[in-house]
Amino acid sequence: MIERETNVNYIVPVRFLAAANKDALHSFTGLHSAIMSEGALSSKEKLLITLACTVAVKCESCIEKHTEEALKNGITMEEILEATSVAGLTCGGSGFAFASAVLEVAK
Repeated sequence: MIERETNVNYIVPVRFLAAANKDALHSFTGLHSAIMSEGALSSKEKLLITLACTVAVKCESCIEKHTEEALKNGITMEEILEATSVAGLTCGGSGFAFASAVLEVAK
């Protein structure tokens, strides 16, 4: 089972939502839990997809926090680099610039 951050203020967009609308935040965290729980895909696979998506949408604070979460949960740097390389490829060359952010977090 993937260990998740229990403090909702760990990602900038979530911190904003916590300040702007507590009801929406509650709904968002419930949706997050439901989607990220074990299912046809493992929590590990879902976390790698999440990390790749954060690269694709170019969310630097998300890349940092999801990389930290992946490493904390035993996902290897090799797995992280492969997943984020797919995102970089999907986005074209500019995606690789954001994919490289995982290297900074892993230092």
